[in-house]
Amino acid sequence: MRRHLLRFGKQGPPPATCRQHSLLSERLHRKLTAHLLPLTFDYIYPQQSFLLDRTLVDLLPPSGAPSEAFPSIISPSRLPPGHHLVYFPPQVSLSQLLPDGTDFLHSPGYPFTRRLWAGGSVRFAATGSLLLDGGRAVCIETIRDVLVRGQTGEEKVIVRIERRIGTVREGENPSQIRDRIWKVEEADLGHSSIIEHRHLIFMRDRTPEQLTDDRANLKKPPRTIKSPTGSHFRHSLTPTRALLFRFSALTFNAHSIHLDQAYTRDTEGYKDLLVHGPLTLMLLLSVAQVHMYDLGFAIREINYKNLAPLFVGEELTICGKPKAGRHNVWDVWIEDRDGGLAVRGTIQGGPL
Repeated sequence: MRRHLLRFGKQGPPPATCRQHSLLSERLHRKLTAHLLPLTFDYIYPQQSFLLDRTLVDLLPPSGAPSEAFPSIISPSRLPPGHHLVYFPPQVSLSQLLPDGTDFLHSPGYPFTRRLWAGGSVRFAATGSLLLDGGRAVCIETIRDVLVRGQTGEEKVIVRIERRIGTVREGENPSQIRDRIWKVEEADLGHSSIIEHRHLIFMRDRTPEQLTDDRANLKKPPRTIKSPTGSHFRHSLTPTRALLFRFSALTFNAHSIHLDQAYTRDTEGYKDLLVHGPLTLMLLLSVAQVHMYDLGFAIREINYKNLAPLFVGEELTICGKPKAGRHNVWDVWIEDRDGGLAVRGTIQGGPL
């Protein structure tokens, strides 16, 4: 993934390249931001959240292990941080899936046919949290921005998606729902219970020459980004194929890089199946919440970036430490098996 986070040098690209980028960026921005994405409805029954808990229970710290009792909708509990990820799946048909198994909703189109999850953010409302009571809720997706980065012929298209999640009132029609929950200003939480931003990178197919280079590079020691020091907590786990399959099923995600080893190696150029971007987000939230809860804080916001791929069968370590002088703000990160920095983020807490 690091190879896709390219930057121009200090002198910047040549003028012709700038013009080409500008035209491409303007065209894609106009095309994608004008697309009115369909409302996604769901019923917040506890089943999906419970199945996510059962999937993660053996991987989390003992003090953070969820209850084995099936939750009741008569006395409903709050939706745990991050569990919105297994609700509001893309409601598309098989014919609307792209060759790599992803859906078409956010795709810039050919030739940008490969997708990676680059990071994002999630804000949780202090009041008005979603309850696991079977109530009807909605996710309003909006493409807020589109950027183009990289040299001509190797461009990466970054699509920034906003997802506003909130309850639906009896008798509301789609226009009324949008008017009440969606806001022009991104900072305005409004009637949303959760606001999530997703940053997706779309790229061209790997050429045969690039795939040959990828295979050759697998034999070399991996280049790593140095991780922070002084962690206050560290928790290690190893993602398995079963974990990746279950998370794909829970999120209705058919992306081949999480399921098909031959595709991932021969088409994408990676050595093995990749851990989902939203799964790393879920693990960060789950482990951090244990430690912040002990300090009297609930997670109110997380910002994170995926810097390097994490692979199935390779140990990863989730770490965190409070920012100096700010006991309710924590730096969190995930290290790969070699100790390199793979995910970096910041969590802000609020009163329980």
